[in-house]
Parts: sequence; structure tokens; C-alpha cells
Amino acid sequence: MRVPVDTTKIASLVDATLDEHKPDIWISLGLYPGLSVIALERLGANVLDYPIPDNEDHQPHSKPVFPSGPLAYPATLPIKAIAAELRKQGIPVKVSNTASTYACNQIMYTRSISSPRRSCRRARVHSCALLPRHVASLTYPFQEFPSMSVDLMTDAVRTAISVTLARDTDIEAPPPGY
Repeated sequence: MRVPVDTTKIASLVDATLDEHKPDIWISLGLYPGLSVIALERLGANVLDYPIPDNEDHQPHSKPVFPSGPLAYPATLPIKAIAAELRKQGIPVKVSNTASTYACNQIMYTRSISSPRRSCRRARVHSCALLPRHVASLTYPFQEFPSMSVDLMTDAVRTAISVTLARDTDIEAPPPGY
């Protein structure tokens, strides 16, 4: 599903989607300009602090995603194991401690609030926002932005799914050689 970049619609859309589909795994994807690697997000924080307006011109500052919610929720997919497998495949990756404070973080936190009443394993994956052909068409200094192919991003998501399905638990222990 696609989530509009509109802070006022995210919570209801995430809740409705989880209720309708009842997924076993929820991997939300986000794009981040300038990111040169796949980023596996460790935490969704209870904060909305949009550095730029969303697509409907909303720009919350220092507000909670949910006023009565905890400070943060962790991802429940085996992110270190996923990162290790991506590295083995030659896919650049990092474990990121937060999903920033924009819409991606709001989605991660919202589905964590929503998921306790469902048995849904969850994580957030950020990838490069630009395709090579887009970077090639830009002018200085943007022509120096990192890029990544759709095939590589797709391989990363497939790997995240297969590593998650192969594990009985999401409790993290560093994989061998990490």
C-alpha cells in the first residue's frame, strides 16, 4: 500500500490496513534523499518534528505521535541478522537507531501502537531516494547525490522477508562474524 505524506492520514490508514490484511510481517519502506545505503530502522520514536511541510502543508513541531504513548517502540524483525545477510549479498546496509521525525517515523511508531493487538512482526527499511537515471539528470551539486537501482532495493526487501521467515524469534543476537 502507499501511504500519503500527510501527517493527518497516517494513523487511520495504518490501522485500517492492519485490520483488513492482518499481516504476519509488516515491512514499511521509505525513501531518504542522500542516503547511500539501505537503512534498517531500530526505533520508532513518539515525536513529530517535520523539518519541511508534508504534502498537505502540515508541519508539526515537537509533538507526540500519540500523547499517551511510550517514548519509542523497537523494530521486531531481526535487523542485525538481516543486515548481515545483506552484507553477504554485497548490498550496502546500516542499522539506524531512528527513523528520523518525519512521516517514516510516524508510520513506524503508529503501526507499533496498532500492532500489539495483532501478532505482527514489524520493521522499517529506508532506501536511497534516487535512481541512477534521476541523479544523472540533476545539476550541481545534486548530481553528486547517491543513487541505488530498484533491483538492488528489491533484493534488500526480499532478503529482509526471507531472513525474518527463517527465524523462530526476533530476539536479536549478533549473527556469526558480525
